[in-house]
Amino acid sequence: MAPALPLVLASAVLLSGQDATVKRGIPKDWSTHYVVFSKPGAQTPAARAQKVLNDPRYILQQEIRAAMVAPPSLPAPLAVTKGPGQPEAVPSYTGPLPRGLAKALIPPTGKETVPDVGSGKRRFHNDWSVGLNSGGTTGVGQFPATFTQTSSACGTDIAIYNTGLAGSSSQATVVAYNDIYAACNGGVPTVYYAYDTGSAPIATSVDLSKDGTQLAFITGASGSPASLVVLRTANSGGAVSTPVTPTSVAAASYNGCTAPCQTTVAFANANSDTNSSPFYDYSSDTLYVGDDGGVLHKFTGVFLGAPTESTPVQVSSATTGGALASPVYDSVNSLVFIGDYLLNYASTCEPSATNVNGSCGYLYSINPSGTVVRSHQLDYRYGIVDGPVVDPTTGQIFAYVGADNTTACSNGPCAGVFQFAENSGAGATGTEAKVGAGYEFMLSGAFDNNYYNTGTGNMYVIGGTGPQNNTLYQIAMTAGSFSGAITTGPAIAANHTNGYYAGGLEVTEFYSGTYDYVFAGALMATTNVNVGLVAGYDVTAGVVSPSTISNGVIPAQGGPSGIVVDNSLSTAQNIYYSTTLNSTCTTSGSGGCAVQTIQASP
Repeated sequence: MAPALPLVLASAVLLSGQDATVKRGIPKDWSTHYVVFSKPGAQTPAARAQKVLNDPRYILQQEIRAAMVAPPSLPAPLAVTKGPGQPEAVPSYTGPLPRGLAKALIPPTGKETVPDVGSGKRRFHNDWSVGLNSGGTTGVGQFPATFTQTSSACGTDIAIYNTGLAGSSSQATVVAYNDIYAACNGGVPTVYYAYDTGSAPIATSVDLSKDGTQLAFITGASGSPASLVVLRTANSGGAVSTPVTPTSVAAASYNGCTAPCQTTVAFANANSDTNSSPFYDYSSDTLYVGDDGGVLHKFTGVFLGAPTESTPVQVSSATTGGALASPVYDSVNSLVFIGDYLLNYASTCEPSATNVNGSCGYLYSINPSGTVVRSHQLDYRYGIVDGPVVDPTTGQIFAYVGADNTTACSNGPCAGVFQFAENSGAGATGTEAKVGAGYEFMLSGAFDNNYYNTGTGNMYVIGGTGPQNNTLYQIAMTAGSFSGAITTGPAIAANHTNGYYAGGLEVTEFYSGTYDYVFAGALMATTNVNVGLVAGYDVTAGVVSPSTISNGVIPAQGGPSGIVVDNSLSTAQNIYYSTTLNSTCTTSGSGGCAVQTIQASP
């Protein structure tokens, strides 16, 4: 079973319907982070292994990780030869706190470890940073997308950002850049397309088709009726402030329409969607997304036919009252996994004098018949805000919580990761790995390269969402399951020292073929609440401790969105994110910034 890679790569060409000499490119969007295949081995049942080997997401994962080992030959990025650079100016900000920051109810003791964000090699370089206009952001917990490794790296490798703003003749809702590498156009990105897709903003992550020419996303947050929008793109030019308006067509006319064109399918129940990103299944051309009323929506014929909604499924009950986070679909086992969370203080799952623990924070599985299975309550404050991570090879699910129901961490709840088997029954409690004091939400972690290869390695997550500083934790994995060893790594934010609790942001992993990195963001890096950061750590040796020094740190106003790595340059890793508060962007423009940052190899 082990020597499967050549077969898998050959299968990828067959699936594409293209000649082996055509370099198609590799899509990466938010969903890439949430379906993670460890390599099938002797312990994997034959029927499951066959499904895994034929799964389009497994094939893409193999292509991505093979590309990391043998990236295309491009000139070394200009930023590698530059000095460390200076932190960007911190804007004046008097609005509400960024999402995920709360003033600590317990004052700091003064004994907390404060991370020294000025130490380390400082090998992050802000390669480019362009404005999305005031208030523009991909969003906390949301991801940009990339389509890279094409035959024309400067011309058709692109990075895609939703802006989170209402569309108009002077404001794009989504923008893509080419010339994204330092060796292209003097290191200045070019707008590949900028679209005004309508007055409703895109507040969650976008899905990318396998060939990179189509997008699917949701509009309608904060109480507005939600819709699925499917967009066929082209190299249309424009700018963030002078966008192109795609032609709107009926769903029945979408397949084959002349790009740029789009179709819109309203949610059947007119519910809004604040935090649930759509998950696209390549095998069935089907998309899943949750809404603020606890309902799971399914759309068929998304990129290849006429987008149509199937019968919605009520997942989170009226008594639970939780909005749904992002769904993750395991096509190997035909199950959707999703959590619910506290959307606002009007929710019936809000903790109260009679219900101090609230009533959301459950993990749900939904089978093709619409049968819903609910776990034991896992999070007792803000709920499960992020999508779970699924390994279809092992049939294991990992859910991320900011506050469990124990008193094991600083005499209060813990942040934790819960592991479940896919076939767990109703009320299952799972196995928890506790990762520091809890209070705020916690977002998804990432596995190292050893886990991808063997199922034995480490998961990395940002814990410490309560009365301690956000901290990188390492959770040991053996044969696809928690082994019991949890190691405290470095503190990456000074949030509790500054009197705040901060949500733990996502971790993104990248393997260069020689080195294994994890990239993490934080909402607060200094005594100024407006300054977050992005930090990178070399985890090749699989060893971390509180004294581990990052090999790159860069400020990110308000903290970063989710981080995507393009794996396209042999001498550097290019990471993409947006800031969540306004600043003056270093290349052009202002407001929220779309950022590409390069970190040189050790």
